Formats: sequence, C-alpha cells, structure tokens
Amino acid sequence: MSALAWLAAALIAVGAYPAYRFVRRSWRFRANATVTAVIASQVAGLVLVVLGVLLLPRPDLVGMGWFVLLLAATVLPLAIGDLVQSADRRAVRVAVAAAAAALTVGVMGVAATPALAQPVVAGRAIPVTAKTLAEGYQLAVHIPPTASEFEARDAHLFVPPGWLRDPSSTRPVVEMMMGQPGSPTLGATLDALHSLGDDRLNQAPFVLVVDQLGALDKNPPCADVPGTKLVTYLAKDVPAWIDTNLPVAHDRAQRVIAGFSHGGECAAYLGAGFPETWGAVIDISGPDKPGEYRPTVTRDQYFGGDQVAYEKTWPANVLASRDYPQTTVGIFVAGAEDAKFRPQVEDTATAAENAGWKVTYWAVPGAGHSSPTLTKGLATGYNQLIGSWMRSGVTGSGERFLCVPDQTSRACGLTQAAAVAGTVAIVDLSALAVFLVIALSLFFARRGASLRRARPSLDD
Repeated sequence: MSALAWLAAALIAVGAYPAYRFVRRSWRFRANATVTAVIASQVAGLVLVVLGVLLLPRPDLVGMGWFVLLLAATVLPLAIGDLVQSADRRAVRVAVAAAAAALTVGVMGVAATPALAQPVVAGRAIPVTAKTLAEGYQLAVHIPPTASEFEARDAHLFVPPGWLRDPSSTRPVVEMMMGQPGSPTLGATLDALHSLGDDRLNQAPFVLVVDQLGALDKNPPCADVPGTKLVTYLAKDVPAWIDTNLPVAHDRAQRVIAGFSHGGECAAYLGAGFPETWGAVIDISGPDKPGEYRPTVTRDQYFGGDQVAYEKTWPANVLASRDYPQTTVGIFVAGAEDAKFRPQVEDTATAAENAGWKVTYWAVPGAGHSSPTLTKGLATGYNQLIGSWMRSGVTGSGERFLCVPDQTSRACGLTQAAAVAGTVAIVDLSALAVFLVIALSLFFARRGASLRRARPSLDD
C-alpha cells in the first residue's frame, strides 16, 4: 500500500466518526448546516485544486494525492465542526479549531509534496514540455578534470523522457565515447534509442557522451601516460561528476561504458580494468590496442619504447590477467564488411568470454567501419540492456495517473484534478440525494402518522 493510500486511510479513520457526529447533530437540528458545510468544504477543495494546478511546479506528480487533498477538504472541516461543537469553553474551541486547521493544512501539504519536484540535472532546471516528455532532453555539460587535468571538450547528456515523468527516481547511466576523428555528440545515441520505439525510449538510461580525445585532431591512447592521464579522467573524474550531478543508481550493474572505434577500444579497456565501476561494456568496431594502425609509433611516442608497458593497455591482455568474480556483460559489434576491425573486435570478444563475461557478438550485415554500424550497434546494446533493466524493475516508463505520455505537466494535473473532483462530486451528490430521499421519506411518514392520529377526532 502506498504512502498516499495510508494517508487517505488515516484521514478517514481520524475524521470519519467526528464527521458522522457533526452530521448527526445537524440532522437533529435541521440539515441546513450540514449541507452548507459539505458544499462549502467542497468548494474550498476545488479552489485548492485549481490553485495547485496553476501554481505547483509539477501538478501532474500529485496523482492519487488529489483524492487526499479533497478528502482533507471535505472530511476534516466536518470533524472540526464536531470538535468546536463539543468544546465547552471558547478558548478550548479556538485552540481545537486552530489545531484541526493546522492538521488540515499539514495533510494537504504532504499530499501536494510531489508536485513541488522540479527536475534538475547538473544544476540546471529541465523544461517539462510535451516535446521533452515525449523525446527527452539534451544539454552540454563541462566535466572538471579534477584528478586528471585532462583537457576535454564539453560532454553532451541525454535526459530520458521516462525520468522527466518521474524525477524522484534514479536511472542507469551510460558513459559513451565516439571515434577519432570525432566529437562528443548525441546524434548516434538518439538515432539508436528512437529506432527502438517509444517504450524503450521511455525506459532509456542517462547517456553521457564524453570526450576522450581532447581535440578533433588528437589521438591519445586510452592510458595514463606522461602528459595525458586519460584513464584517470574517464575512470575517476567522469564517474565522480556523474555521482554528484545525475540522479543515477550506484549499482555497477546499472553502469555502462560504451564506445565506437577509438572509443570502443577504450570502453573495452576500461571495462576490463575497472569491473567494480562498470557492469556492462558496449564495444563497437573497437581496435584491439591503442594506436593499432601505427603501433610502433604509439609505443615509442607514449610509452617511451617500452613494449611491455604498451601491451599492458591491450584489452585482451587485461582480460587475461585478472579474475572477474562479478558478472560483466560484454556487447561487441562490428561491420561484417569491416575486414580491418572486425577480426580485432572478435579477438577482444573471445578474450572477454574466456574471462567469464556474458558476451554478445554481432556482425552487422553489409556494413563496414561506418555510421550504420555505430547506430545499429548502439541499438543492439541498448535494446539488450534496457530489456534486462525492464525485466528486473530497475527502470520505469514514468506513467502518470490518468495522463498520456506527452501531456504537459499542467494539462496532466488538470486532467487528474478534474477526474478526482468529478468523482468526489458524484459521491457527494449521491450522498446528498440519499440524504434527501431519507428526509423526504421521514417527512411523509410523519405527515401520514399525523393525519392518522387526527382522523378519529374528525370522525367524532
């Protein structure tokens, strides 16, 4: 049972008997006061609902809480009336009325608390519109190189629409790297997620595309070498920024490192070297070593000619050198027509499988080292991971009570409030109708009894 359901039950339990006594007394002393109290409290409730829809940042998040608000506005005033009538002294009446009023306001505040939520990511308020609720939101962010001093370009972040509908939740997160030459943009990520359909898009994780190059014309190895602490940046600075700025889960199973080409090799290396940080790896068309097209130059320029130090950065060697007590998911994709990189991806995938990873490998038919391979590879990886998160209950689509997915927060809140107010009004009117039927029945019954008693005297 949810907190709001318990709150509604508590309201009814606390206010039902005093409300009944107040109604019973009003019945004995004519019904006008009771009817007036019910109508007045209902009007007050409707006014509060309208103000909530107009003024609260996220009225759509109240949901079932609208019932609690209207229960408070309907039941508690009657209970206050009973308490005031029962008090013998004026001071006591005032104190009781004030306490009951404070309780009413407090209950309403608790019910409306979710509506005060404002989605904030990386210190920025995210607009909640029909577009962002349907497609998500993207923004550029700067990640300080606190530990690494690596000069990276701004990263780009995708905020999933499902999280915008439920900003109190956490989401998995993907740290993604593009190839060389390339920029840390979201184009391929968005194409892949949208290709999976609305359901997967709503369940999507946060995706942070980071810069592992430093500039369009640079090609550093995925290693900590003199002058370039790239691994420290990707494995320490970026995760630290994520933990500080994003509403993400801390379970490694919900953390993914991904990349294409240069980024794919880097993702495989980081996943192999930091299994405590990432529980899944997506390697698309990644080489089997840093600077594989000029290995001797890379070794001499960045590793001082030390072949042993250079080979320690090869993903397959890292995989073979350590144990993996926790399961790591490895998704490896290459173009079927990519004669250069496909064998290298296959070798890395084989090494991961030998290390005990749960490996998926796919060669994209008719594709080479190209954008189609990247987009289809990401779609394959996201589809597999999002599906597993959905089955485990990690992610949700953020469905809102009575609302369609792309409805704005105010329109959704109005829909919820109107439905709840209509329901409560129907219940009130039904109760009033029953009340009037009983009153009329008693009236005619008494009148009939009076006529029967008067008839003998007329016959005499």
